[in-house]
Amino acid sequence: MTNAFEIDRREGLSKKEFYNSYVKKSLPVVLTDKGEWVSSDKFSTDYLKSHYNHLTRTVNGKSYSLSEIIELCKKSTKENKAPYPNIYDVKRDFPELLNEIPELLYGKSNRLQSKMLPKFIAKYTNKRELFFGGKDCSFPTLHIDYLGVHTQLTQIIGDKDFYLYSPDQSACFYPDKIRRNQSPVNIFEPDLEKYPLFKNAVAIKTTLKPGETLFIPAGWWHTTYIHDFNLTYAIDHVNSFNWNFFMDEYYLSAKKNYPKLASLVKVYKVIMGKIFNAKEAILN
Repeated sequence: MTNAFEIDRREGLSKKEFYNSYVKKSLPVVLTDKGEWVSSDKFSTDYLKSHYNHLTRTVNGKSYSLSEIIELCKKSTKENKAPYPNIYDVKRDFPELLNEIPELLYGKSNRLQSKMLPKFIAKYTNKRELFFGGKDCSFPTLHIDYLGVHTQLTQIIGDKDFYLYSPDQSACFYPDKIRRNQSPVNIFEPDLEKYPLFKNAVAIKTTLKPGETLFIPAGWWHTTYIHDFNLTYAIDHVNSFNWNFFMDEYYLSAKKNYPKLASLVKVYKVIMGKIFNAKEAILN
């Protein structure tokens, strides 16, 4: 794996400083003072197991309750890893917890949550998710989040390593020709004979601890590695800073799957971009 540089870790950032120093410049940052809510008893494993054990997941053809998933993750070892990622949709699976999690805005609004954005555009990205994981698990692929969204990740339980790579290094990762946001390179054990350009890649690394929040700007490659039992919250964002990127990615998807309608996406991007900008101009 390539050498990794540390990411900025900040506290007490004003919205203006955050926008100007990180969002506008497309730079990741760890906010160390935004996740006090993770100490709520409602995010403890005891509470989740007792209130949501009706939730099930199927892994390798076998169905597990939430309690079983949690126990598998707690017992995970390098030799016997828990299945990962175990992803749950907060809105669908834990709706009562939505009000427990304050929203952090990376622009004047999160356009994914606007009623002006059709559900068929937002449905794959407008999610709030909980990730359960265990020791020595890592995310399956180095990837860019789908459709060019910003991502907020708040660590609830355990420590998690994040490895991030800037968009200008994409050639080093040999993006899949069909799933252009995914790389076949295993950064922990790279095959440099097959992927020689990866040796030029330079990562930014951080270890996220409970209560800390990582902002990953649109277009950044990333993956993770877990040290112990883990619970992470994630939410997608679209705002004025990545609106064009988001809609351009959606256009390419529409062109492939719905070619007769794709041209309408370009028109919608321009018109709704102006409407969103005008609406947000009056917000504090």
